Amino acid sequence: MRPLWRLAPWWRAPLLGLRAPAAVVAVLLTTAVLSCAIASAPLFLSSARSAAVQQQLAQRCAEVGWAQTGVAGPLDSTDGSAPAIDSALLRAWRSAGYEPLPVLSTAQIGTGYSESSRVPLVAASGVPLSEPVTLFYRPGAVDQIDVRAGGGQDGVYLPAELATADGVQVGQQLTVGTAEVAVAGIYTDFADEPPRDAWCDYRSISTYQPTDQSRPQPFVVVSDESTFYRLAAAYGWATRLQQVPVDPAGLSATAVRRLLRDQAAVQALLPTRADDPAAPVAAPNSRLPDVLDRAGTLESGLRGPVVPVAVSGGVLAQVLVAAAGSAWADKRAAEVRLLAARGVGPAPLAGKAALELALPALAGAVVGWGAARLLVAAAGPASAVDPSATARAGYLAAAGFLVGLATASTVAGLRARGTAERPLGAGPRWPATVPWELAAVLAAAGCWALLRSRDAIVSEAGIAQVNGLLVAFPVLAVAGVAVLTARLLTGLLPRLRRWSAGRSPAVFLAVNRLAAARAATAVLLVAVTLPVAVLGYTAVLTASSQRTLEAKVGVQIGAGQAVTSITRLQPTPAMSAAGTFLVRYDGSVAQGGTSTDVQVLAIDPATFADTAAWDRSFADEPLDRLVDALETPDVDGRLPMVAAGLPAGATELRVGRLPVPVQVVGTARVLPGRRTDAPLLLVAADRLGEVPRSAVASPVSELWSGSAGPAAAQAMADAGARNLRTLDPAGVYDRANFLGITWTFGYLSALAVFVGVIAVGGLLLHLEARSRTRVSGYVMARRLGLTRAAHLRSLLVELVVVSATGVLLGGLLAAGAVAVVYRRLDVDLLRPPTELLDVPWPTVAVTVLGALAAAVLAAVYAQSAADRADPATVLREDA
Repeated sequence: MRPLWRLAPWWRAPLLGLRAPAAVVAVLLTTAVLSCAIASAPLFLSSARSAAVQQQLAQRCAEVGWAQTGVAGPLDSTDGSAPAIDSALLRAWRSAGYEPLPVLSTAQIGTGYSESSRVPLVAASGVPLSEPVTLFYRPGAVDQIDVRAGGGQDGVYLPAELATADGVQVGQQLTVGTAEVAVAGIYTDFADEPPRDAWCDYRSISTYQPTDQSRPQPFVVVSDESTFYRLAAAYGWATRLQQVPVDPAGLSATAVRRLLRDQAAVQALLPTRADDPAAPVAAPNSRLPDVLDRAGTLESGLRGPVVPVAVSGGVLAQVLVAAAGSAWADKRAAEVRLLAARGVGPAPLAGKAALELALPALAGAVVGWGAARLLVAAAGPASAVDPSATARAGYLAAAGFLVGLATASTVAGLRARGTAERPLGAGPRWPATVPWELAAVLAAAGCWALLRSRDAIVSEAGIAQVNGLLVAFPVLAVAGVAVLTARLLTGLLPRLRRWSAGRSPAVFLAVNRLAAARAATAVLLVAVTLPVAVLGYTAVLTASSQRTLEAKVGVQIGAGQAVTSITRLQPTPAMSAAGTFLVRYDGSVAQGGTSTDVQVLAIDPATFADTAAWDRSFADEPLDRLVDALETPDVDGRLPMVAAGLPAGATELRVGRLPVPVQVVGTARVLPGRRTDAPLLLVAADRLGEVPRSAVASPVSELWSGSAGPAAAQAMADAGARNLRTLDPAGVYDRANFLGITWTFGYLSALAVFVGVIAVGGLLLHLEARSRTRVSGYVMARRLGLTRAAHLRSLLVELVVVSATGVLLGGLLAAGAVAVVYRRLDVDLLRPPTELLDVPWPTVAVTVLGALAAAVLAAVYAQSAADRADPATVLREDA
């Protein structure tokens, strides 16, 4: 007897499978869903790592992300030519395909730690200028300064403050040692204009910062490379860098590693100090590896929650794949019964199913891999993905093909054999009666017990990360409770069937169809419940986390942006147009015989409430009402104040050393502008009056604006502010490192949408699997007088009731999970406020409407399929 695989039903199987388009499409799509679920994990993690690199570089000085080589040490080129090693490094970069820039300075630069030098400039009279200087050259540097006098010639550009102090004019000759140079121009001091991005990496040596102990040397810009080398050789020392500008917007972690490898290869041209003690000190970019390391830390933190999420999606997709295999058995029922009657067992039938489904499953795996790649590129944290991650995603997609094919074929074989051998009316086998879902519920309880003893949000190397238990707990709990509830609800269907006996034909038919296939009904109910619950949970936590983060950032800054200066200012029309002006003072209050440090904001009540960041959870009253209280009459000669961190009532305030009797007339849990843990007080600036310098209150002028932009800084600079500092959300987010939290819940939300796709697929497969029974029943009922409209109503009742029940159950599960965990999601305990709850009602509405719309469309599709069926053919097949 010939082996089975040599018989026609098996060797013709790959082509026979194509004769059942519905089964082919079902397997293709379900395998694609499975492959997409598991292949998305490495792609998402790689995307997150690249996004972390890009985010860090975008929020820091541009030079942090540039490849760099160079040396710092003595310089002996007196003729203005570049030293041989500098030229060799530039040539090496160009040979590697890059366009490097020479960056030259007599200060220590390029490492994140910059230190001014002390280059003496001597006037023609032989008298040194009042301050030594720092010399700097980079191509295009002259274009990045505000030249007030001179320009267009070789020489040096002096800051106006130094030129004014020493009476230096354009064209005057200065000397460094024996090298002479002309004053080519005079430019506006950096402290007297808004900060420019071009000088970001050199602010510590070019602009006085209030936190510095010593003022940096004046920053002198040299017009050309030759002049710099002459002057630096006369001084005797310089830092000479070769920097490769890189746009961080499209960088991936792989691209950064490649940059670092090329940097190391070029830097290797330098002799090491071990080989030559006289060799200059190497000056590569040591900050870029730190960026890559922090991105890797964030990725490793994401791996904990993301991998279980991907596995969960794969498990759910496996259910859909199994349903596709069951659909194949139904479509090929006649042939299966014939083969079973001739003694073919489950294993050969499964092999036949595998041969028929192999091509669509392979196509589905390829489609799933491509879909995962496109989805992560379009909706992931970054579009840049490492090639290694793409390869790993391909391996996982291949694994999805094998696992999916094995699952579909095994279920098909078992279902086919069972259909052929199992007698009509037989009850379910014992495995179907065991509540296996209790294992998921118990596992969820174990995760919650572990989570209660640990932090839900952990910080590693200063990066906030989500504990993986925070993802595992709700997924397991929702899945277990959903299946258990579906089992209990479908157990009530026999009673519901008796109730429907006296109801309309549509209700009677719908209930009887549901009761006749309790297992299929339970699976469909779970398929609707799970995505609704997961999406509801993730949407609320994501929205709540985002709202909390925005509130914390708003409190820290005070508004969308704050520009600060230690210069004492008076508000100007331009400043009023840009936002609200205020002055921050250090102060203290006497409480219980002790003194408590406070921060005092002297504000403009007319503009403060319209600009300041505010959330309704900050206080029991709106901000404008609290601000209005500052303009009420004095209370026994005491100024009215609003406070966060102090009780209402009279208190003795000192603004610096100046005593000010005040009355706290309004309180808030949180007030915008609170940057320390000290209480914060608001007072009307015009009623507080001028605080003299003798009070030593450390005043800081601040201009808050509703959004980021240059207008506020320019208005402050035009008013005479010096050493401006800008606070914006990007800087706060960078310091707090909240990216991993947002991305984790974003991925979980994507899983919920993905599960929703599974639910829709399950709904269609549910209809397809029962199409023959439904159509034959419809044909017979039509002969008994059932109208087409009544049958359509029965389908609507059947599917809409299940969908509505799933939506309601999923909503309840999501609400329960959120209530249990959301208060443990405070991403930054140091910054107020605590975790805020935010329900994204538009997402909820779209979810509900989407589920009901899918049910309605599926009912219309089922009715259309029933109308297209040929009654004679259906009755003949059913016989």
